[in-house]
Amino acid sequence: MQILSVSSGWTLFLKLVFPIVWTTFFGTFVGVILFSEDGAYLIAGGMITPMLAKAIALTFLLVGFALFYWLFMRLKRVDVDNDFLYVTNYFKARRYPYHNIEKMVENQYLMFRPVRVYFKEAGTFGKKITFLSSKEFRGFLDNRSDIARLVEKRDFVEE
Repeated sequence: MQILSVSSGWTLFLKLVFPIVWTTFFGTFVGVILFSEDGAYLIAGGMITPMLAKAIALTFLLVGFALFYWLFMRLKRVDVDNDFLYVTNYFKARRYPYHNIEKMVENQYLMFRPVRVYFKEAGTFGKKITFLSSKEFRGFLDNRSDIARLVEKRDFVEE
C-alpha cells in the first residue's frame, strides 16, 4: 500500500508559516501604533490623527486575520492510496473511504488549483474540505477513472 500526497507544497506555507510571519510583523507594527504616544502621523504628505491611525491599523490587522481564516486556515493536506483519502489539518488526521465522496470541484486560480471535496456524510472535518492540488493529483485521477468521474472543473468561478 503506497500513500501518495496530492496536496501542493504550498499548503503548509499558506496555512501555517505565512500567517505566523505576517501576524508577528504586522501585529508588532500595530502594537507600536496602538501604544505609542499621541502625536500626528505624517502619511502621504498629509496629517492623520492618532485615533484615526490606530483605527486604521487595528482594522488592517483584523481584516488580515479574517482573510487568513477564510482563504488559508481551512486548507487541508490530502494523501491517497488505493482505498482511502487521508485528510489532515497538521494537528489531527482522518481517513475517508472513496465511497463516502459525493463530488469534487476543482477550480483554477492563477497558479493554485484548490479542490473542494464534498462528502456524503459529515466527518471530523465536516461535510466538505478544501485542499490545493499538486501535479500528483492529475496523475492519480488518470489512474482512477472511478474517482475522476466525481471531479467537476471550474475556471475562475466563486462558489
